[in-house]
Amino acid sequence: MNIVIYARYSSEKQTEQSIEGQLRVCKEYAKKHSYTILKEYIDREKTGQNDKRPAFLEMIEDAKKQEFNYILVYKLDRFSRDKYDNAIYKHQLKQYNVKVISATENIDDSPEGELLEGILEIFASMYIKDLSQKTKRGMRESILKGNTIGGIALYGYKVVDKKIVIDQEKAAAIRYLFEEYANGKSKKKIIEELNNKGYRTRQGKKLTVHNFQNNLKNKKYTGVFDNGELINKNYYPAIISKDLFDKVQLKLEEHKRAPATQKAKIEYVLTGKAFCGYCGANLFGISGTSRTGKSHTYYYCSAKRNFHSCKKSNERKDELEKLVVEQTLKYVLQKEQIDKIIDNILQKQNENAFSKQISELEKQIAQIENDLDKCFNIFWNANPELQKRINEKAESLQLQKQDLEANIKKLKLASSIKQSKQDIAKLFTKYLNGNVSNIDYQRKIIQSFVNSVFVFDDKIVIYYNLFGNKKITFEEAIKNLSQRRLGKEVLILNNVGSQLGLT
Repeated sequence: MNIVIYARYSSEKQTEQSIEGQLRVCKEYAKKHSYTILKEYIDREKTGQNDKRPAFLEMIEDAKKQEFNYILVYKLDRFSRDKYDNAIYKHQLKQYNVKVISATENIDDSPEGELLEGILEIFASMYIKDLSQKTKRGMRESILKGNTIGGIALYGYKVVDKKIVIDQEKAAAIRYLFEEYANGKSKKKIIEELNNKGYRTRQGKKLTVHNFQNNLKNKKYTGVFDNGELINKNYYPAIISKDLFDKVQLKLEEHKRAPATQKAKIEYVLTGKAFCGYCGANLFGISGTSRTGKSHTYYYCSAKRNFHSCKKSNERKDELEKLVVEQTLKYVLQKEQIDKIIDNILQKQNENAFSKQISELEKQIAQIENDLDKCFNIFWNANPELQKRINEKAESLQLQKQDLEANIKKLKLASSIKQSKQDIAKLFTKYLNGNVSNIDYQRKIIQSFVNSVFVFDDKIVIYYNLFGNKKITFEEAIKNLSQRRLGKEVLILNNVGSQLGLT
C-alpha cells in the first residue's frame, strides 16, 4: 500500500522535536505493515482547530490524484481537532478511496470506531447541505436586491457600489460581436476587427476567440440572469436585444451541426447539408495537393473514408457549391416562386401553423431519443463489427436531433415575428443579385434555402426549404426518388459534370 504521512505541531507546548517524534513513530508503523511512504506533509506551528494549514490543504488536493491509499498520522487529533473539519475531510477523502489511520490508536479499525465515523459522516453530509443552502439563500437575496455576488463582472459590465452596470466602452465590443456574428461573419474575423479598433482584455492584452468562446451563449447580455434556480431581470442591464440573441443562437446551432467548417481554413458551405446519395453519410470537406503542387478541395463521403463501406467518388468543392447556388437562383429565386413563398409564409402566420410544426418536430426528437437509447442498450452486447454499425447509426441520429432542435428554434423565432408582405418581399431582394462564386453569397443562399443535397456520381437531388419542410432523411429521399414522389421543393440534376438538365 502507498501512504503519506501527515505531522503537525501547534506553537503552544510543542517544538520541532515533536515533529521528529511523530515521523519516527509513523515510519516504524509503515515499515511494520510493509507500507510505501510516498511523501511527508508537515505543518509547523499550526493549530488543529481549523483547516487553515498549507501542507494539510495540499495533501487533501493531492488525494484527488488517488496515488496513495492512506494518510498516516501519529494520533488522530494531528489530522484535526475540529469535529466538523474532521468529519468533512474524511468524508471527502472517502470519495477518493483514501483513509486516515493512526500509528498509535486502533479506534478507526474497531466496530465502535467504524460506527462513530459513519455517524460523523452523516453529520458532515447534513452540515455541508445546510451550509450550501445558507450560501444559496444569501446569494439569492443579493441577486434579488440587484447586488453583486462577487467575482469578476462579465465583459461589457463593471461593478459600481455593489451593482452591475454597463461598461459603455466594452459593451460596444459586445454589440459588435453579436451583430456581426448574426450577419454571418466568423468569430476569428470579428475578433481581428475588434483588435484593430483598439479593444483589449481587462489585462490590456489583445482579444482572442477563446476570450469570447462562451459569451455568445450568455443570456445575461439580454438582461436576464438565470442560474437554473432563479431568474432575475434586474441584476444585469441589457446590452443586446432578445431577437439578436436568438438569431445568434441559430447561427451557433448551424455551426455546431457542421463543426468542420469552424476549424478549417477553407470553408465548405455545404457541410451539414450535403449527403452521400448511396449510403446517406455526411459529405465533409477535404483538401489535398497533386503531384504538380496544385491544391484541390473536395467533398468526400465519411462512410467511404472512415469505414471503406461506400463507393461514392469525391466531388470537387467549388463546382458542387457553385452548381447548387446557380440552380437555386434559377429554380427558387424567381418572381413567381418568391410570391408563392411569401403567400405561404403569410398563410402560416395567420393559421399559427408553426406551433403544429413545432409539436411534430418535438415528437420526432422524442422518437430519436428512444432510438438512441436502443442503440446504447444493444451496443454493449454486440460484436466489434456490429458496434461499429451501431455507432454510425447513433451518430446519424444525433445529427438528425441537432437539425430538428435547430429547426424548432427557427420556427419559434418565426412564430414570434409578424411581418407584412412588403417586409418579407424586402428580405428577398438581398438574395436576387450576387456573385455565385463568392463564398459569402453562397453561404447566404445555401443556409437560407437549401434543406438537403443528396449527391450521386451521376445526379444530384436538392431539397429546398420552400414550404417549411423538416429535414429530409436519407431513407425518405431514396423512397421518394424510387417512387417519383417529388414535390415542387425538389430539384433533380441529371448527368452532373456534362449536360445539366431539369427533369
